[in-house]
Amino acid sequence: MKDVITIATFNFQNNYHHQLTLKDESDCFTFAKFIMENDIDILGTQEMTLPKLDLCKPLLKDYVIYGDGRFGKAGRFFPVSLSNETNAIISKKGLIKSAETIKLPWLGGAFPRIITKASGQNFVFLNTHLDNTNYKVKAKQLDVIYNIIEKIVQNNQNVILTGDFNMTLKNKNFKDFILKLEKLNIQRVNFNELTCEKIKKGPIDHIFISNTFEILKIETCNLNISDHIPIMVKLKTR
Repeated sequence: MKDVITIATFNFQNNYHHQLTLKDESDCFTFAKFIMENDIDILGTQEMTLPKLDLCKPLLKDYVIYGDGRFGKAGRFFPVSLSNETNAIISKKGLIKSAETIKLPWLGGAFPRIITKASGQNFVFLNTHLDNTNYKVKAKQLDVIYNIIEKIVQNNQNVILTGDFNMTLKNKNFKDFILKLEKLNIQRVNFNELTCEKIKKGPIDHIFISNTFEILKIETCNLNISDHIPIMVKLKTR
């Protein structure tokens, strides 16, 4: 990993179009331009569909996209592949050595949920999007994510976790999750600006990092292509 990297998280917003539109093409161009102009090294996305990723790939020639959809690669052939969202991780070439998509518990929730795990030289980047309807399901999903992170820490690797958690800082389960991660020397990036225009109680998009990273800068912008805003964090390895 480089001494200084810029990471980000962004919920692209799935508009549930049955076919790609001219607006989708324009939005993907805006998205790719945002990544390149801000020199983002690794980005975690949510609600990014496979067809939109196909539009982005030729625009991001210096990047590699990791992660399957919530229904796997077969979901590309669904009559409505629009529901086969990914938690794709978009990384500059050479930073990621391997990646996998892990299923999270979801029965009782709205859709299957996943977490994408991308491993670099001395770090693991995780990206997810938790359930938006059932707090019991979300609690189970947090437990699985914690167990994944605990094993990573036991292997002496640094952790970066991004995602749309569909929970604000007021949620008890999320508070407990933050405290548990702090005991593993992992902190939530202290960011309290609203990240989703529909949620007024606080941010629901969050970034967690190992304490081995020093935060140099936290930044946002409004791309006007989603009901969420991206969060960018510049990090330095201590």
